[in-house]
Amino acid sequence: FAGKDKAQSMDLEQPKAIPAESTLHAEPFIITDFTISTEESIVCHVPAKTNVVQKLLQEHNDAVKAIDAHPLSNHIAVGSYCGLLKVWDYINKVEVNKRAFGLGNEITSMSYSKLGEFLAVGFYDGTILVLDSLTLQTVEGGEFSHAKALITQLAFSHDSIFLAATDLDDTTTLIKRNNDSEKEWSYIGRNKAHYKSIVNILFGIALDSNVPRLLTLGMDRNLVEYDILNSTEDNLIVMSTDKIEQSATPVACAWYPPINKEHFLLIANSEYKYKLLNATTKRCRKTLLGPTHGSYIQKIVNLSYAEDKHYIAFITEDKIGMTILPLDGNPHNTTALLGHCDGASNIVASPHSRFLFTVGGKVCRMWEVSPDVLHATASLGGRELEPFYQLLQGGKDGPLAREMEEFFYYSQMRSQSVATTDQRKVGKTVPLEEVPNIMRALGFYPTELQVQDMVNEVKFSQYVDTGNTVADIDLATLIKLYCNHRPVFGLPLFKVYDAFNTLAGAGGDGKMDRALLLSLLQDKGEHISEPELAEYLASLLDLYGSATNKEDKMSIVAPHEAGATLETILPEEIDADLFTGHVLGFQPSVTAE
Repeated sequence: FAGKDKAQSMDLEQPKAIPAESTLHAEPFIITDFTISTEESIVCHVPAKTNVVQKLLQEHNDAVKAIDAHPLSNHIAVGSYCGLLKVWDYINKVEVNKRAFGLGNEITSMSYSKLGEFLAVGFYDGTILVLDSLTLQTVEGGEFSHAKALITQLAFSHDSIFLAATDLDDTTTLIKRNNDSEKEWSYIGRNKAHYKSIVNILFGIALDSNVPRLLTLGMDRNLVEYDILNSTEDNLIVMSTDKIEQSATPVACAWYPPINKEHFLLIANSEYKYKLLNATTKRCRKTLLGPTHGSYIQKIVNLSYAEDKHYIAFITEDKIGMTILPLDGNPHNTTALLGHCDGASNIVASPHSRFLFTVGGKVCRMWEVSPDVLHATASLGGRELEPFYQLLQGGKDGPLAREMEEFFYYSQMRSQSVATTDQRKVGKTVPLEEVPNIMRALGFYPTELQVQDMVNEVKFSQYVDTGNTVADIDLATLIKLYCNHRPVFGLPLFKVYDAFNTLAGAGGDGKMDRALLLSLLQDKGEHISEPELAEYLASLLDLYGSATNKEDKMSIVAPHEAGATLETILPEEIDADLFTGHVLGFQPSVTAE
């Protein structure tokens, strides 16, 4: 066989007869060696002497969605919808290995194990393969086809014993590594714990132990934790389900670096806010202003350096950005730039956070991170309260800042009784109970859940360090609280019109029956009793006149007559114009376009 192969090789190297030109003279067609490229992203070399095509390079010719960096080496794995998986040495810019799965095997996600010995690959048809990270060959028992929809995300536990996956059917799949079995990996179970798309899957470590935790976050606003240790075959057990948002939609999450004594889970939502949830209770501990670079965040990765310097990197719809930690809502601590005009779909960081890798369209980009530049830019935005005053209309000397000071000191008077004749004590703080009133006076009308989050944020801000709660708030903290909690873009009137059109139905012409509106206001969302609703509407419609205390108000609108009062002050049919103009008192300068 060796002799035959050698003869064939010599035959290929022999020059062929020179072809003639397709002309009347038919002269010899003499050319030099040339290179061609195809629509399939294949580059070939054609020697003129032999006309034997030699493949030089094959790259991705379809959307690149899957990417992950090796946790210990300078390798980056990239997969695309054309079924091509490539591993590159990103320092030396050379290809290390590749595997072509062929057409119809679109790669949609991938993840390295924590020590880098395995590479899990997810496909469009729901198949999951566990590969040897060096040879890219499937390990024994490493193929799973339990999911029937596109695999969106893959994640390994910190000890590489568990592998979890999510798919477009909003289902979570758990796989376990076996140390004493013929099959190295085995299927545990699946669970459809969400009724909307899953935006993130992540493993963590239980507090004061080495036990892995598995959590998924969905667009249904639910954070689900699974009991992976007690789950048996075909039975992935849900340990807890927590509703973490009221109106916003969570879009990304990551573990917050250990820069506080308290362990946090970082959530980004569709209202351009960050939320820090206690990792154990899953209760909101802090709300912060997030990046506002065109679109909300799609994915977050942690960046850690020496001297306990921590950052997060993120992608939006088409940008890549970076933020200094700890988060405080200062917009100057964040920077972003255009990364992918066709849209960014994924981001990963190298082991030492020196490089970032993003993919979008058919492109994979490598970025070098320079934290010192971000710190220099942040310092230009000012110190302490200066960045937050810049967020207020008119700045530090503007009308909004003056109003905040006036309301702050008026709240001190309220807390000491407005009608008192005793000598007043003017201090630097007001009771926490006054925070909702100040916010509403400033035009920010928080829900009861938002009020609870704001109060608890200040109340327990020093509890972990001192063991004591805080009962008062100063002006500086109030300004930060307002800037971080208020809506980024306010409430456009067109959203009110859209809500009326939705509630009125297709044939309602934007008009709603009074009884239906009152029923929705009382029963949907946060509960409002009929007397409370009558009191609020009477205040909005100025039925109380000069009455300020509760006794005078009750004499005008008695609780037992609340239903009749609501019928008299509101017409039988209500549309968005009547509700916004007559009831809420909005000015007609903003239309519903």
